[in-house]
Order: sequence, then structure tokens, then C-alpha cells
Amino acid sequence: MNPSVLLPAFPKQVENWWWEQARQKWSEMGEEKMLNLMRREIVEQSDRFNKDRSFDPSAYGSRDLSILAYGNFYFSRTWMAMTFAVGEAFTRCNWQPPTQGPLRILDLGCGTGASGFSTLYLLRNLGVKNPIELHTWDYSGKSLSYLQELGRACSDLWPNVKIVARRMDLRELEKERRPKKFDLILLGYSLNELIEEMEMQTRMNWIEKISQFSKHRGAIILTEPAESEICKTLHDLSAQVSKSKQLKLLAPYFNGMPCPMHARGAKFFSHEVRKYPPLRTVERINRPLNLEIREVKFGLSILSPTAPPQEKVSANLFRVISPVRKRKGAISLLGMASNGIEYLYEFQRRNLSKEEIDLLMYLERGDILRVSEKFIESNSENRIRLKSPSELVGVFVPRLENKN
Repeated sequence: MNPSVLLPAFPKQVENWWWEQARQKWSEMGEEKMLNLMRREIVEQSDRFNKDRSFDPSAYGSRDLSILAYGNFYFSRTWMAMTFAVGEAFTRCNWQPPTQGPLRILDLGCGTGASGFSTLYLLRNLGVKNPIELHTWDYSGKSLSYLQELGRACSDLWPNVKIVARRMDLRELEKERRPKKFDLILLGYSLNELIEEMEMQTRMNWIEKISQFSKHRGAIILTEPAESEICKTLHDLSAQVSKSKQLKLLAPYFNGMPCPMHARGAKFFSHEVRKYPPLRTVERINRPLNLEIREVKFGLSILSPTAPPQEKVSANLFRVISPVRKRKGAISLLGMASNGIEYLYEFQRRNLSKEEIDLLMYLERGDILRVSEKFIESNSENRIRLKSPSELVGVFVPRLENKN
């Protein structure tokens, strides 16, 4: 199965920029000592996020060590999650840049700019020619400073772009009385930090305030770490906001449908798992840490004031929501179909060649596939048996290019 779209890999130029910032900051250190310094900080950042849930500006995003460790280790992962998300908005959800004039992007909780720069780089690679304004808002002045420096240093990766950085507390968006309108609004791994202490109604009010910044045909793209409670919160908030009719759900599911797994209180939760070749810098930092670095896992929600594309309600169109399982007698995967029902799509191995098995193992969690009507054969157990991968058509099967 061919990819439906080729997305650009993380650029080597940005990787080198982050490493050079660290090398200049600690020029008196040997390389291994510098790596160990960043490793200790990465462990602290992981604990701060997963255990302490502490996002106070005095402890987060205000120190060079914190920013440089993040930039050299986590920045590319945040970047790639937004690359896949914007790629889906552009190729599957029918979001389009304006036909003329500038394209305006707002990156909320931008940090050092991974989500915003990822979007700029992707749009230029997909052939978008408009002049672009990237507005970046964050409470960390130091993070914004790094963002502006990176934007200038790598400007050849996103030509004809104006970057406008603004320091602000995003919990005070209601003070914006006449908000500008944007074509894309990004929240890359930032929503969970912003709404951590808010009650549900306050969270809904905050998202609905964001909708006032969106053009009618704009899109609000949210990515979150694939942690159970965070993803459940993301899908709960998306479902609640979509009921207000100010915003419609474009993804991850179909026809404005919220996450069915969340609706029924399932044990599992919706998130993407995408293969991601780790950077050399990331591999070097990770050697003694042994963290998972070969996949990017993230929750996804795309909202818009405009209704989503309408798909036929059936078992034929589905999003892959599990790993592909290869057992002795069968290869199978779980898919959430456009009718809101979870099906097991199964192939008998005796009918498959090695090449066909390889094609099925190529699929990733988050891919969207369509089965030809004539091949659907279902039973009461919600199991659909298929004979060959040729019966599947890739609707959204994004893969990364093999070059920088």
C-alpha cells in the first residue's frame, strides 16, 4: 500500500541548531559531561510532567538547562506529532489555506516553537505559497527568545514568513476583546498544562473563547501526550464543546462523531502511534536512559466552525485503533468505523503471500482505510474477514520522507 501523503522528516538543520546552542552554553564542558547534564534534566522533566504536574513558570520554561534539554530531546517529538496532525487536516479534513493573501497561524502555549515551526515547514513542503504570519503566545519570555532565534537561524526552511512573538498568560484570553482571526490555531502538547486546575465548564469556556480566534473555515488542532487521563480529558472536552455547536469535530473520527471509546467508558483510549526515526542527538542522549524513542505517540483532536466532510455511515471506512497483530493463523487489527462501531478486521494467513503480510504490517495506529463494499463480510461478533490487502484503499496513510 502506497502512502497517501509523504510528510517531511525532522530537518537536520534544526537538530544541529539545538545542539549548537547547548555547545555554546556549556563551552567549558566536555561532551559527555554536557550529555549527562541534559540527561538528568530530562529525567526531572519527565517526573515534573508525569508525577508532580508542576508547570509553574519559575520551574518550567524559565531556565536555559530546561529549554536546551527539551530542545535536544523532546522538541522533535512535539514537532512530528503536529506534522501528522496538520497533515491530516490538510489532506483528509478538507482544511485549505486562503486562496489569496496571508495565511495566519496562532500557536498557543508555543514554548520554543516546535508545533508552529513544524506547521510552517510542512505547509511549505506541501506547496502552500501564501505569505504566512505565525503568531506565537506563551508565558515564558525565555522560551520565546529561543523561538525567535531559531526562526531567524533557519528561515530558509520557511521562506516568506513573519513571526510575531507575544508573552502572555493564556488563561486570560477573555481579556482579548477584539481577537484577530486565524486560519490555523495550534495547541501542541500545551492544553493539558493550561487547563490542569480548571473545572469542566471553565475548560469549555476557554476552548469556546479560542473559537472566536478562528476563521469560519479555520481549524483548531490539538495534540496531547498519549497518557491515558490526558487523552480522555482531550476527547471529553472535544465532545462537550462540539455539543455547543460553535465548533465541529473533524478528527480523529468521522461525520463530527466524538471518540466512541471515551463515550462508553472503555478501558482503552484514542491515540496515534507513528513510526519516527530518532535523531542522532536523541539517540546519544538516550543511551543510558533507555526511553522509547522510535515512535511518536499522541492524542489528536481537530475542531472547526465548519462542518466536517460527510462520509457514508458503514463498516467500510475506519481508523486503525490498535497495533496490527500477527498470530499463527491470522493477521488482524481493530478499526473504529464511520458508523461508530469497533470492528476486528481479519486476514487468514494461509491466503497471504509474504509481500501481502509485509503490507499489512506496514499499517500504523491512526491510518484511515476504506474497504470496497463487495468485500465486506461481517458477523454478529463485529468481525470482518478480508482476503487480501488489495481490498483496502488508503484514505489517510501518512509516512515520512527518507530525506532531510
